[in-house]
Amino acid sequence: MRQRPSGSRVTAARVRAALALLLLAAVAALIAGPVGSGSAVAWQQVRPAGRTLCGRGGPFAFWARLASPERLLIYFEGGGFCWDYRSCAPASSLFKDQVSDKEDPGVHGTGILDLSNPRNPFHDWSVLYVPSCTGDLYAGDSTRSYRSAARTVAIHHRGHVNASAALNWIFERVPRPGRVVVAGCSAGSVGSILHAPRVIERYPDARVVQVGDSLGYLSGKSHELWPWRTYAVLPDWVPTVRLLRNGRLAVPRFYDAVAAYYPKSTFAQVNFRHDAVQRAYFEAAGGRPEDFDGTLRDNLAEIRADTPNFRSCLLDGSDHCALASADFYRLRSGEITLHGWIADLAAGRRVPDLPIE
Repeated sequence: MRQRPSGSRVTAARVRAALALLLLAAVAALIAGPVGSGSAVAWQQVRPAGRTLCGRGGPFAFWARLASPERLLIYFEGGGFCWDYRSCAPASSLFKDQVSDKEDPGVHGTGILDLSNPRNPFHDWSVLYVPSCTGDLYAGDSTRSYRSAARTVAIHHRGHVNASAALNWIFERVPRPGRVVVAGCSAGSVGSILHAPRVIERYPDARVVQVGDSLGYLSGKSHELWPWRTYAVLPDWVPTVRLLRNGRLAVPRFYDAVAAYYPKSTFAQVNFRHDAVQRAYFEAAGGRPEDFDGTLRDNLAEIRADTPNFRSCLLDGSDHCALASADFYRLRSGEITLHGWIADLAAGRRVPDLPIE
């Protein structure tokens, strides 16, 4: 007959069983990926496979931080764009052509990407950070050769492909958030509005807010988008988007079309009144520098006139990009801080157009 274990043996067995359960839970947590909330949750770099590629053939990668399953920030990095030999040449400073570890938001993040700051309205959110490296405003799916005399440069405009791979990755891991903010700076701000419809479709029950930071993109010349095969990747399930061809694709019209189709979502822009970088692109596209300020104001007014679910914040100064800036908590329009305005947007509260007139 088998002898019953003594009390001390029973206690030791229970301790070993408890330790085994704790070990299994820890292993399961590692397999599932980082979860929880707060700045202790680690960022991870992801190198997707498939057709993803940077502009000059280097590998594409993105970063993610899996924290709250209920709240998700999707952020598209700025990085310029190119459209001809001069702007796409190897020495060009007009677009970023690779992804570097120096972009790791867990190390270098400021503003809304500094998740260690408890004042940050996104500090306990899950975050997807999508780098720019294709020179096409996250709107390309083509490889183009640009020529000047006897010189040729080939660029892989895979911005749409790269963004789609990153979005698909986060869709699988954050399947049912209640709140989503899609934001981006400069070239990434265009990416944020171009890809917002796909995010809204994937999360039909979520409260989705899009915020384009430094999103004048004032030239509005549709021919600039042709080399990237942009028209083939637009959200053509939105009826009025299908009409934005043959010279009609410009930021105000795209905002009008998308916002009208998704009236329960909120769309927004943050711009500096005298943005020096946007002014330089405006001039490169044929605009007169002295016309920039008025054109930016007219651009925002045009969107507001036809889009009741659009809000804008116009800041004083000539800086470029505010949300991921170290000055994020200092910036204000009149008596309202940019930090407070963004926090209210993220929380689903109504905000005014700034400055209040």
